[in-house]
Amino acid sequence: MKARGIAILDYTNLDFKTAAKEQEKLEKAIKELVAGSPNVVYSQVDMKERRGDNQPDITKLKFRQT
Repeated sequence: MKARGIAILDYTNLDFKTAAKEQEKLEKAIKELVAGSPNVVYSQVDMKERRGDNQPDITKLKFRQT
């Protein structure tokens, strides 16, 4: 069976330098998590500017492959 794990972290009140530091911490945490699991075949971390204050429901998100 194949599965995909999804996590969303919303940050607030970050300037660019702080956002970069938070992204580095997130990348390191994911790298450590992946290193401890032989079942993980791919991982990716991305941080983008967020708009609005609504919290998404990850069970309803759709991901497109290009």
